[in-house]
Amino acid sequence: MTIVDQSYDIVWVETDAELASWCEYWSTLNVIAVDTEFLRRTTYYPITGLIQISEGEKAVLIDPQTITEWAPLKDLMVNLDVMKVFHACSEDLDVFDRLLGVLPTPFYDTQIGEAYANGQWSVSYVKLIQAYLSIEVAKDETRSDWTVRPLTEAQKRYAALDVVYLAKVYPQQIEMLQKKNMLDWALEDCDTLKWQYMQNGDPEQNWSNVKAAWRLSPKSLTLLRMLFIWREEQAKSEDVPKGQVLKDRSLWAIAKFMPDHHKAISKTEDLTGKQHRLYGDTILEKVKVIKSLSEDEYQLMLPMPLPSQAGELSKSIKSYIRKRSEELGVAPEAVMKRKLLDPIVRHLYEGGELDWSNPAMVGWRKDTIIEPILSNFGEQSSN
Repeated sequence: MTIVDQSYDIVWVETDAELASWCEYWSTLNVIAVDTEFLRRTTYYPITGLIQISEGEKAVLIDPQTITEWAPLKDLMVNLDVMKVFHACSEDLDVFDRLLGVLPTPFYDTQIGEAYANGQWSVSYVKLIQAYLSIEVAKDETRSDWTVRPLTEAQKRYAALDVVYLAKVYPQQIEMLQKKNMLDWALEDCDTLKWQYMQNGDPEQNWSNVKAAWRLSPKSLTLLRMLFIWREEQAKSEDVPKGQVLKDRSLWAIAKFMPDHHKAISKTEDLTGKQHRLYGDTILEKVKVIKSLSEDEYQLMLPMPLPSQAGELSKSIKSYIRKRSEELGVAPEAVMKRKLLDPIVRHLYEGGELDWSNPAMVGWRKDTIIEPILSNFGEQSSN
């Protein structure tokens, strides 16, 4: 049965004094539900349209277009006594990082929690609310422009429900996780999400992820890295999407062929005339720098993809993960994502050290999943 819930009040906050007063109230609570609405179609940084916070009764909608003093909200977001509850919050982290210069701490993501509570991976907000509250949430305002004022009553209601219902789901989900002794597991993954966000924002950690980068020579890899980091800085300075500066395919082609004059640049894959005009001289300068380096200054070769023979090992490990996820009542993707599986398979197949810096490699997974895999399949791969 679908229930229509009207048990909430909507409060519009548009002055610094009002925001400070609400933040003082929220700082006395143990838990608040938080959400944001933003645009990011033609910019590098998200444009914040609205911030919503609720304790389950009142939905407070904060207008970022009129607030000038954000210190109270910043303090609230890092208040260790107040749990901030989100759903699918990876993009919300970006909003707060840009607007406040901090990441919410501590925070809890109900999408992550559901992977442990009911074994459902990447469950949508609509399905979450339907499952826990038997309420059908309309998502007809999903593509609204949240920067246009005034917001309609439908927009305000849509934004309000995102946090009012979330605050009501949270204690139910926490109770389920506590019964399964998996609350700490879910919280570990929330911390990992924050770590991954910071990694994703560091071009030094991501340049080698360009498709087919492993095919490039050390000299070309050095140029790829230089161009990748430059593109990130350029996109930030212009506040445009990275692909508007240069797409990954263009970076790869430039690194591969090292054009040393404008006519050669014009033949680069996916490079537009505008990009050529804006960045052609810079590209030539980067190529010139790389050609002046000695071989001992080049990047090391990237590892090749594993041979097909390693596929059987990978399949066996995936089968083991599925079995363990069924035993635990956890979504297989939560037990181990591909980004964790691939280096483990490579370690077992080729040897070499594992990188334990990823927090997802330690905590509950290390003893429950990773160490058994290394023990069981390490013996098989050596036979």
